[in-house]
Amino acid sequence: MTQPVSRFVNQSPVPRFAVGPTKAREPHLAVVYATASGEVVCVDGRPLTPGQQVFSRYRTRYEVDMRSQSRSAVLRNNPLVSQDGVHAFEVTLSFTFRVDGWTGAEDFVRAGLTDPLPVVHGHLISLFHGAGQRFSIEDSFGLQRHLNQLCAAPARLPQGLVVDGCQASVRPDAKALAFLESLIAAGWEERQGAAAHVPAVGGAHRGGQLDAIKQGYEIESTQRQADSFAGMLTNSEGLIRHYLVTHPGDAAGAFEMSRQLESARMATAELQNQRALGLFQVMAEKGLIVAGDLDLLRQQLTGQVGMATGGHVPLSATAPPALPGARPWDAPDAAPAQLGAGAPPQAPAPAPAHQQGAPGQPQGMPGQPQGMPGHPQVYEPTLVVPVQPNTAPAPAAFSGAALIYLVLDESLDRGSIDELNRGLASLHSALSGAPGVSAALRLCVLGMAAATELRLPLDTVLPSTRTPILTGRPGLSYTHAFRTLQALLRQDVALVKTQRTQVLRPIVFFLTGGVPDEGAGWRAAYAELVDQGGTSVAPHLIALGLGGAEASTVRTLATRPEFGFMAAPHQDAASAAHSVAAFLRDTIVGYGQRLGAGDPQFALAAPDGFRAAEDAL
Repeated sequence: MTQPVSRFVNQSPVPRFAVGPTKAREPHLAVVYATASGEVVCVDGRPLTPGQQVFSRYRTRYEVDMRSQSRSAVLRNNPLVSQDGVHAFEVTLSFTFRVDGWTGAEDFVRAGLTDPLPVVHGHLISLFHGAGQRFSIEDSFGLQRHLNQLCAAPARLPQGLVVDGCQASVRPDAKALAFLESLIAAGWEERQGAAAHVPAVGGAHRGGQLDAIKQGYEIESTQRQADSFAGMLTNSEGLIRHYLVTHPGDAAGAFEMSRQLESARMATAELQNQRALGLFQVMAEKGLIVAGDLDLLRQQLTGQVGMATGGHVPLSATAPPALPGARPWDAPDAAPAQLGAGAPPQAPAPAPAHQQGAPGQPQGMPGQPQGMPGHPQVYEPTLVVPVQPNTAPAPAAFSGAALIYLVLDESLDRGSIDELNRGLASLHSALSGAPGVSAALRLCVLGMAAATELRLPLDTVLPSTRTPILTGRPGLSYTHAFRTLQALLRQDVALVKTQRTQVLRPIVFFLTGGVPDEGAGWRAAYAELVDQGGTSVAPHLIALGLGGAEASTVRTLATRPEFGFMAAPHQDAASAAHSVAAFLRDTIVGYGQRLGAGDPQFALAAPDGFRAAEDAL
């Protein structure tokens, strides 16, 4: 709006003695006369006649253009500042103005204006002053609507002008515009990421399911293979058979292994024979072998050679027969003793009548033959039987695994989360410091909020095991917790069973401090989790409620009536969380101690300050 616009088409003095007709005017022009003293008059916009001009007191004649003029302007020198007081709006105006008829022409001449645009500009600035302070820099469309409402009606100015047809176009300044563009770009990027996230999550789920199926088949295959080869790996021949089964195309290799085994056995047998022969020669040279010993020595040497060559055939245990002239240290025929827990010792069999001597006679000495005159006493071996203690054996420690899962509410307040974290640290210290207690336990910790996250995978708690830490998060979804728990149970039980370990029914401690976001929508997932008919890994669930939890929900969650507990109404959440932490530590450690003593029975007592959920209804 820098180009001046004049509404005067012509300005001339009034002639006194004009001859001929007066100059005619165009329809859009208004003729205005002014006196020397500044009086202005417009005679219906018409010019004076020659006679009127002779006696007229008017000195100047103006021809004023009354047509509408359209202009546009940008409010740069007087910007509209936004609500934050820092950024400004860029306002572009388009408007029309005109001289308001003959009366407006008089006022326009009387105002002495040569360019009406500054007057129009000032009017619009004053009309819009302070309007931007009501709107944030992001709400440029709101300001635009407000400005158009302000200038919707035609405005008549004192200078004889009428401003109408005003339209405002508003946009933020350059800095704010760049900021808003970045926000829009970020929003688009977020929408694109969310759209791409859906197939990515689906692909991850599908891939995880395929991996789980493959892992299940691999576990089953490994188990079948282990069962098939269980009886084959006890000796060298079994190892060779296992190699031939797993490498059916390498029969030559298996044959070579068998040949090398036989060669090694033959070499070992030869070495043992040489050693035995050398020992026999030494004993014979020193007179340590008599005729009665030959048969027994033969059997012992043969058995030694057989064991050296890998044989496993038991040798005969028949005692050597009684030879005439046998030595007193040669043991007579006797039945083998029957030894066992609690079996009474058996007395030696009496000697035959021909071998009994008179009482009181001394036994024969070495070198004196039995049965000879003067030597009637024969050797009677003493049978030594180990004495078994007459006490009941102590029960053996439980050799299986008890799976314990802690599902703890992370939507609780900060004080309650701190109490639970201190309790988890105390439980970790108690279990890791007592290997005998933790040996039969497997512990898993889950944090429950809008989503359930794994804080400690299922494992035996050792000094090297990290301490689980809960993190406060918003939201509370039972459905997500039950789905996550069900998947973990199937995976963990299958994994523990591959270790040839007996697995007790899992125990879940479920702590909640509020009402779930899904309302009652969690019941289907819960039913699938605890359905003992539908799954072999359905757990016992011990429900603990505090704070805003509902007693009816806690009672429903507990798989038995005696497994549901509610904090007292007057007990604050942090104090109740402290009681729950102590309850978890004492219950789990006590259970581990009983398992170590061979007692797999699970005992439970209410936490301090809690009562049965049934009683709280």
